[in-house]
Amino acid sequence: MKRLFSIIIAGFALFSAFSTQITYSGNRGYTLVERTNLRRYINGKYSGLTSREVRSFISSSSAPVSNKVPSAWRRAQWYDGNFYVMEETLRNSKSVAAGIHEAIPSVFNIDSDGKMNMVVDNGYPTFRSFPSYTTQHLVPGDSWKAEATRAVDPLNKGVFTRMPIQVLYTFAGEEMYKDEEVYRIKALWQTNYGFSNFMRDPKGDDSLLKATGGHKADIIVRKSTGEAILIVDNVDEIFAYSDGLQINFKGTITLFTEYPPAVDRNKLLLFLNRVASVKTPSEKAVEKTVAAKDKTVPSGGSGSGNGKTDSAGVGKVSGNGKTGSAVGTVAGNGNTVAVTGSNLSKNGDSSAKNNLVVEETSAGLRLSIRDIKFLPDSDQVLASESARLDEIAQALKLAPENQFLIEGHTASVGKPAGEQKLSVERAQAIARELSKRGIPAEKFICKGWGGNKSVADNSTDSGRAQNRRVEITILE
Repeated sequence: MKRLFSIIIAGFALFSAFSTQITYSGNRGYTLVERTNLRRYINGKYSGLTSREVRSFISSSSAPVSNKVPSAWRRAQWYDGNFYVMEETLRNSKSVAAGIHEAIPSVFNIDSDGKMNMVVDNGYPTFRSFPSYTTQHLVPGDSWKAEATRAVDPLNKGVFTRMPIQVLYTFAGEEMYKDEEVYRIKALWQTNYGFSNFMRDPKGDDSLLKATGGHKADIIVRKSTGEAILIVDNVDEIFAYSDGLQINFKGTITLFTEYPPAVDRNKLLLFLNRVASVKTPSEKAVEKTVAAKDKTVPSGGSGSGNGKTDSAGVGKVSGNGKTGSAVGTVAGNGNTVAVTGSNLSKNGDSSAKNNLVVEETSAGLRLSIRDIKFLPDSDQVLASESARLDEIAQALKLAPENQFLIEGHTASVGKPAGEQKLSVERAQAIARELSKRGIPAEKFICKGWGGNKSVADNSTDSGRAQNRRVEITILE
């Protein structure tokens, strides 16, 4: 009996050594691309090719501080996404050129098993909880089932219908993909929407009666984190509408993740420190490599500080007594000196240099343009902003491979609908101005917040001026 027990234990240990358990542990920002190439048939007759690309920048975030957030969700990884249609080959039979994009916001979290919980849902991402994983240990050939959701808008009406799906996954094994260890997973499921009221999406398209069809997907998952880096879905699907219209799509939907290049922060911050105030940066954000002890750090602006900063005994930044920022001459051994002072006054950001504030966020460095001048209730930028925009364009050119999120904000004066619309229009206006200064238009993603994210008191003129701002994040 003991021998049999020992054999069982040894067999289990051997199985564990050669089996795999996949879990999701992603925690960094990424770009998700969804590329659709589908042949379209209307009532059985071929009517053309549906080809479009949806891109997004998704940054990691923290769970909201709210009693309404389930405790289980707090253990999940949270994300804040900005989606946009990068290119749509056919819209009213015309090609649509790339240009400035308006962001479609999304907030969600992902559990360790890959399950996605949507919090702000505007239709994207279209695949949710896909792929999902099992707690069992896997060897090639093992299968499991999991629920997922797919959001669809076949008629491009701007109304998404969320269809529940039951996916059969099969573990195909380990391999190398672009010099990285990955898992390959096969997935099969049937579209089966609208055959009972229980299956219908109450917020979806009422005119969509039924959807049927089949999917066969190939999935490549990063071994280290469980992140899906490539999904190729082969589609054959039919959508039936209340007016008798029936649309059949055949082809592929490809999803893949990309990671934006890192910004040369030393170079960028050396420039920004001349024209803007760096707001309480971390040492990592403001490390500057000093080539020799006689080199001079770029001058900063007025503010509070003691004129000295030490970084782990590496050296000192001697200042002029007016600022704790990088002002003066570095004395030291030529190693990296971390400048930890801030050139903001105690009274807030209103004294910031050029009314420009640089902040570090989870999505990347953010440049806040305070008290931005437009014609009243208009998106027309005043000529007096030209010099500031010139400086900002020069800064963005130091990140030539990155994209930029431009967020518009207004003062809150009790007109939320108008403030929201105006904030988007002003973000787009700044994008156009920067495009005139040599930044490619397709690099900009625009978003408006209206008066919902104030940084100062709306009851004062100076506070409202600070709230009228545009923020530009270099996405990384």
